[in-house]
Amino acid sequence: MKNDLTNLDIQINNLKETLYLLIKGGSLTDETVVRCSEKLDKLILEYQKENHFG
Repeated sequence: MKNDLTNLDIQINNLKETLYLLIKGGSLTDETVVRCSEKLDKLILEYQKENHFG
């Protein structure tokens, strides 16, 4: 369980960095930015679920 949270944390931080770079270099409505943001949202929700019920 702890390993899952650590892995999710790493993925979330990587996506946050990627999203920051995408936004910095482009448009908020760019399809890649939107997809990255949606994926980040899903990972954050998964992390919260694992952390709350774990």
